[in-house]
Amino acid sequence: MTEASNAPRLASVPASSMRVLVVLPQPPLYEGGAPGRCSVALLRGLRAHGIDVFALSARRPLAPHERFLVNGTAPPADLPVELLDVPVQERSWSARVEMIVRPNGYLSRGVFGARIQDLAHEADLLHLEQLHSGWCDLGTSVPALVHVHHLLRLDSDFPPPWRREFLGFTTLRASERLIALRHRYLVASSSVVAAKLKQLSLGREVVVAPLSLEPSRYEQAPLDGPPVAGVIGTATWPPTRAAIERLVATVWPLVRREMPEARLRIAGRATASLNVGGAEGIEILGEVPSAPEFLRGLSLLLYPAPRGSGMKVKVLESIASGLPVVTTRFGTEGIDGGDGVVVEQDDAALAAAAVSLLRDAEERRQRGAAARAAFHERYTPEVATAPLVDLYRRMAEDA
Repeated sequence: MTEASNAPRLASVPASSMRVLVVLPQPPLYEGGAPGRCSVALLRGLRAHGIDVFALSARRPLAPHERFLVNGTAPPADLPVELLDVPVQERSWSARVEMIVRPNGYLSRGVFGARIQDLAHEADLLHLEQLHSGWCDLGTSVPALVHVHHLLRLDSDFPPPWRREFLGFTTLRASERLIALRHRYLVASSSVVAAKLKQLSLGREVVVAPLSLEPSRYEQAPLDGPPVAGVIGTATWPPTRAAIERLVATVWPLVRREMPEARLRIAGRATASLNVGGAEGIEILGEVPSAPEFLRGLSLLLYPAPRGSGMKVKVLESIASGLPVVTTRFGTEGIDGGDGVVVEQDDAALAAAAVSLLRDAEERRQRGAAARAAFHERYTPEVATAPLVDLYRRMAEDA
């Protein structure tokens, strides 16, 4: 990346008075997608540290998670966010060549890329959120970091070359390596993602900064209703689909064997298309209006993730709601939920932990309280963004 032309001025500016341009691949919204909720908290956390922050967000009205914008929902009014429509990617030969040279770099081109260059003239630092934004510092002279939430190479195996998704998968993997190599400042949501980024970048230092959520959006789950386990997520994402399939096929039957009265609710985009094979005690809700509201109706989150990198927002939202979680080490990656999260690996142990919680209201309350306390201690916006602010300061000193 290029060095900042205003380095002498930057070096003398404390991090708390810097102007930071945050580039978002999707709008910061309370509903419509987990990354949007985390983006709201990110901006709020940076502002709590005194950062002069402004966000430019891509908007793709045809994307399922952005249909809320069509219905009039917008980012919180107090956040300085500019939304800019990003057209569907071109299929011309020039666009295909650019995809090879700059894989997954569609946000850095066209009107969106040009707008970043305009806004960067007034910024001290450029914060690129998620890999989709990783090329957006091109054409600017502002020091930039990229915050990586997860890595596809850790989430999914290569599909066969004859499969339709092979080209897209190859492009995304290539972008992960190239972005890691070209950026001096890398941030990861978990230590697992950080270790892989360090390997991809040939040993570069990677800062770990967790995702966060606004606590005011998450009321304490009652935990006093009938025994209901649940999971929420986008079923088209391979790790989520694999977790739901495992839950339905092997873990939930073991729970029902011990507790025939227990119910399982599955929610999220594309879950309505799942074939549960007539399994008993399972309700498929499909996409729900509010993830926090869905979680408050559960006794626990049961998420037997067999793989998947980065922080799982469904787990973060659960502990924010004081909802006990039973999951695997993949489900709790990057999240320290204390006694509020039970971590097991095999099906029988996962089912046994779920049964124990579903039967014992006092255990649910104790673990729920521990989960909520852990969230408030570690994952509220101001706390979680502290490593980013420290990095901003170092970037200014290095410039």
